[in-house]
Amino acid sequence: MTKKKITAAALAAILAVSALSGCGNDKENQNTENLSGAEETQGQDLGAGTEALGGTEVSGGTEVTEEQIPEPQYPEIVSDEKIEDFGSVVIVGDAAYELYTYSDAIADNYALAVNKVAAALDQKADVYDILIPLGSGITFPDNLRDQIKSSDQREAMSSIQAKMDETVKTVDIYDSLMTNRNEYIYFRTDHHWTALGAYYAYEDFCEVKGITPEALDSYETSEFDGFLGSFYNDTNANATLKANADVVTAYHPNMDAIMHVTDSRGVEYDSKVIFDESKAAAGLKYSCFIAGDNPITEIENKELTDGSSCIVVKESFGNAFVPFLVDHYQTIYVVDYRYWKGSISELAQEKNVDDVIFVNNLSMIRNKSLVGKLFSVI
Repeated sequence: MTKKKITAAALAAILAVSALSGCGNDKENQNTENLSGAEETQGQDLGAGTEALGGTEVSGGTEVTEEQIPEPQYPEIVSDEKIEDFGSVVIVGDAAYELYTYSDAIADNYALAVNKVAAALDQKADVYDILIPLGSGITFPDNLRDQIKSSDQREAMSSIQAKMDETVKTVDIYDSLMTNRNEYIYFRTDHHWTALGAYYAYEDFCEVKGITPEALDSYETSEFDGFLGSFYNDTNANATLKANADVVTAYHPNMDAIMHVTDSRGVEYDSKVIFDESKAAAGLKYSCFIAGDNPITEIENKELTDGSSCIVVKESFGNAFVPFLVDHYQTIYVVDYRYWKGSISELAQEKNVDDVIFVNNLSMIRNKSLVGKLFSVI
C-alpha cells in the first residue's frame, strides 16, 4: 500500500469529509441571490466521490490506513415532502434552498486574492479565511439529495481551501455546522445563515486563533419576527413560506461598543452593533446586524484598551458573524468589498491591524463579478 505524508491539520480535514454527495449541475444557476445583481458564470461541477486515500502517514510517523479513518457521524435529516422547483431555488416543506454549482476557475481567482493579501502582510498581520456553505449543503434532507442538481459543498470547500497558501489560516466550519444541522442555523425564507450558525463558525475561528469564545448563554438577545427574505421573493411570494416566516435572533456583544458607519452615499453616522429592526419591513429584518451592508464600518470597543484590531472582509453573510468578534478586539474595520473603494493590504498596514479575516459564502465564490470586485480591493 502506498503511503503519503500528511500533516495533522490535513488529517483533521479528511475526517471532516461529509458522507453527503452532490449530484452535479451542468448548467449555471440562473437566479442565485446576490446583492450586486451580477450575472453569474458557468460552473464546473465537483463529482460526488473523493479520491481514495489509501494508506497515509501522519507527520510523526504513525501510519493511518483508510480503514482506520472513521466516517463522520452527523444527525440525519429526512423528509417525506415533495420538492418544488423554482429554478435556482427549491422548496421542501416550509423551507427553501439555493442550488449550487462550483466553478474551479473562479475559485482560483478568489484564492489568489486572499493569497495576495497574505503575501503583502507577511510578518505584519495574520490572514484568516472562512468559507460558508449554503443551507442546501447543510440542512437539505438527505433522502432527497439525489433529486436535485447541486454540487457537493464539502468538496467545494476542500478544493478552495487547498488553493490557499500556507500563510493563510483556514477556518473549516463545515463539521460544526453539520454537527448542529438539526438546529435553526439557516433561515427558511432567506439565503443567509442565522446568528446561531454564525456563532458556531465563531467558535471555530476562536479555536484556530487560540482564544476563548464567549459562551452562547452569556449574550443578551433580541428577536425580530416576521422575516420574509430573498427566497420568499425568488419563489413568487410562496404561501407556505409566508405562513412560516423566520425569526431573526441577534446576540448583543457583552462589551460596550459603538459603530462608526460610512454608507454608500459617503454619509457617516454612529449606530449600535445590533439595531432594533422590530418595526422594519418583513424583508429588511436581517439588517439588524451591523446596520446592514455598508462600504466600511469601524467598530469601537469602549472597554478594551489593548490596541487589538482586525479587518473583516465580507459580503452580507459576514454581518451576522461580526458581532461575535466585538468582545475580542478594541477596533474592528468591516469592509464590504462590493461597495468599498480602497486597498485591504494598505488599510491593514495603515491601521497596523493584527488580523485580516475573509468571511464569504460559497455562492459568492462562484460569482465572477463578485470575485472581480474583491480582486479590485486587495
